Amino acid sequence: MDKRNRQPYNKIKAYLVEKNIKHRDVAKLLSIQPNTVSKKLNGFGGDFSLEDAWQMHNELGVPIAYFFEPSVPKKEHRMIS
Repeated sequence: MDKRNRQPYNKIKAYLVEKNIKHRDVAKLLSIQPNTVSKKLNGFGGDFSLEDAWQMHNELGVPIAYFFEPSVPKKEHRMIS
């Protein structure tokens, strides 16, 4: 299995579930494949571009901050020594 490139977008994933927005809906909006949306959301593929974030915000109401906030609460971050 591929290694994650970064943390998953858990807040965006939860938002999409809450609003009943399917990966295929996001894919159509961004003109990409649904499996590409899944990979991006889960941290395995490339990242969303600023244009992608803006489109998802304007068309689907995804809070723009969700693209920039860490998925892991700060208190759970570990320092590496």
